[in-house]
Amino acid sequence: MKHLFRTFAEETRARPEALSRVESRLEHVVADRALVQSLLTELPAAPAGAEARIRARLAERTGRSVNWGLRAGGVAVVAMAAALLLWLRAPVAPLTEALRAEAWRTEQPTAHVSLTYLGEGDLAGTAMQPRIEWRSGTVQVEVDPNQGVALTVQTREARVRVIGTGFSVGRSALGTAVRVSHGRVSVDCEDGTSVLLGAGEHQLCLPTSAAGLLGRARALAEQGAAPEDVLAAAERGLAAEPDAAVRGELEVAQMEAYAADQRWTEAYDLAGRALASGGGARAEELRHLHAWYGVQAHGCEAATAELRALNAAGEATAFEQVTLAGCVSASEPAVARGLLQAALVAGVPDAQRPAIQQQLDALGGQ
Repeated sequence: MKHLFRTFAEETRARPEALSRVESRLEHVVADRALVQSLLTELPAAPAGAEARIRARLAERTGRSVNWGLRAGGVAVVAMAAALLLWLRAPVAPLTEALRAEAWRTEQPTAHVSLTYLGEGDLAGTAMQPRIEWRSGTVQVEVDPNQGVALTVQTREARVRVIGTGFSVGRSALGTAVRVSHGRVSVDCEDGTSVLLGAGEHQLCLPTSAAGLLGRARALAEQGAAPEDVLAAAERGLAAEPDAAVRGELEVAQMEAYAADQRWTEAYDLAGRALASGGGARAEELRHLHAWYGVQAHGCEAATAELRALNAAGEATAFEQVTLAGCVSASEPAVARGLLQAALVAGVPDAQRPAIQQQLDALGGQ
């Protein structure tokens, strides 16, 4: 019987030259030798018709005369084949779980995978090939190495593939951030970027849709990022052929980034073009922005007419009334006095009231 086991092991062992060929091909796309070895030892799924072929061979073998000296070994072979049949027929239990947590949660959905997460997504696939569709927040993943587990994490911006390692995937308006604590992972970004990350390395996959890039631009602005970073996100969004509503929002993000960088002329010109095309849902706000950018870029000459129109429509803010008063005080002192008085009534910050009162005094106001 031992002889039969040795023969079986020898006949089914992969030849060194075959392993070498497969390994060399894999190394063209996977640089980590340990990962290559894990891929080579992963148990494949049974091919179609495998069970029927094994049953036919068993029936053929048991129908023939058997040498009595090998009968015990034959029983062992039949037992091994029967075990193989059980494996082939065993159903693969699917993974179906909603991952939802408003506080950090840790769980072990399979024997070789553990998750710690805050946010939301879905777990699917099988124990050997789990798939996580991650939508928002952060998921930290630990996969036992050398167990043949091929886990994938998919987000809107990235696909992360791993055999055995520890890593985290965080998704927010800024994009998908992948960080590796140990081992290696393959990251394919939606924008076409592909990288292999090792321990301590990270990759940020940026949004590619116009709406996603708008969210990134807004998030960067809220975090106080450099204006050029906000501009880069807005410009990429505008290049992604957005619909009219998203385009309008991207243009506002763009002009606000210009203003934050004190690029007043560019902000003024962009606001003017947006108004000329109708302004969409932001038309009223754009009128105020255009007037303010005009004052900063070109002084009263560029903004007086627009400030007058806002004031006549009863839409001017107290700040705009004070600005307009400064523009017309020399030529129309009575109008300037009325604007300053209206601003005081409307309400201005206490720190500004003494300066406005001084202007009224200079104009002869009470």
